[in-house]
Amino acid sequence: MTANLLSTFAENAGIGGFTFILGMVVIFFGMIILVLAVSLVGKIVSGAEEKKNATPVKEERKEIAQPVVSETVGDIPEDVKVAIIAAVTAYYTESGAKNEFKVRKIKKI
Repeated sequence: MTANLLSTFAENAGIGGFTFILGMVVIFFGMIILVLAVSLVGKIVSGAEEKKNATPVKEERKEIAQPVVSETVGDIPEDVKVAIIAAVTAYYTESGAKNEFKVRKIKKI
């Protein structure tokens, strides 16, 4: 009876080991296929973006709105007013957005 148990165990262990190794091989190759597929899709997308960016783009002439400053009676120095206007203009110039704002009045809060 023990001999029969041992032979059955050896047979089952062999099948289990084979199944384990086969599973590891399948997973390994599956992961390789997934990595290659994702890399390929990434190269295709980046190539399409480069191709889209490679087309000559006409530079649009951007008008920089000159700020309108009206004199206000107050205790804000002129250089502070100019610094605020320059900061707003620099922000919109750097972001590329159209500057539709005009500084008409600066008052202390």
